[in-house]
Amino acid sequence: MSPLVKVLLLVAVVVAVWYVVRAVRAGSGPTLGSHVRFTPVEELPEAAQQAIDVQLGRDQMIAAIKLYREATGAGLKESKTAVETYRWKHGGQQR
Repeated sequence: MSPLVKVLLLVAVVVAVWYVVRAVRAGSGPTLGSHVRFTPVEELPEAAQQAIDVQLGRDQMIAAIKLYREATGAGLKESKTAVETYRWKHGGQQR
């Protein structure tokens, strides 16, 4: 490999690393750990909480997540996290 090609490859790697570091520091790039924000089930209206409790009592996690999504408009990840956290707080087991 010629010295010119090696220099060009080195410059390309340095630019790529610089771009990723800059993007991560700005908060717009890829992250290793992202936080999920959600409304706790306990803060939902009583009817929604009761419906979720019924589904969790029947071991119907997917149905409980759907109910949470309907009540809040949250995405799937946030809804799953909220329902799992609620279940864990109230003595249910994580799956």
